[in-house]
Amino acid sequence: KVLILDCDNTLWGGFIAEDGIENLALGTDGKGQIYVDFQKRIVEIQKRGILICLCSKNNYKDVKKVFDLHPFMILKNRDITESKINWKPKYENILLLSKDLNLSTDSFVFWDDDPLEREKVKNFLPEVEVIEPPLEIEKWPKLLFENLSFSKIEMTTEDKNKHDQYKSRSEFIQRKK
Repeated sequence: KVLILDCDNTLWGGFIAEDGIENLALGTDGKGQIYVDFQKRIVEIQKRGILICLCSKNNYKDVKKVFDLHPFMILKNRDITESKINWKPKYENILLLSKDLNLSTDSFVFWDDDPLEREKVKNFLPEVEVIEPPLEIEKWPKLLFENLSFSKIEMTTEDKNKHDQYKSRSEFIQRKK
């Protein structure tokens, strides 16, 4: 399975382009702690062999800055298998991720706080599982962790190495371009 995540108001509270890195809700208390807990769950399922991808309407440099410099980012660049950070429609970027990873979109799970983005993905890519996260973000970590698409009884060595294999493949393809 592949978990595709938005960034603004999904991995952190706020909009990086408008709020700046110093004003994002991401930290040790309140709303910021909830986003940290959500990221911890993402890392946990990544370690179980789930590929983590980003699909965000954003400036790449802004998102990279948060990953590189924000002291409370739990999710790191090394945890992300592939990213599509640009201003194209998200369903188009999901198709590009599918092509890049050489995986069918029916193995994708999409998580975005924006109901309009979720609806577009449902309409254009009905085979993608679209999570409907509750407005209460404090429920997100548990909802993600208990999602049946990510539950496995037994993890194989292949599962543990899946992220590294796809990451290496992606880097090889980028170098060939």
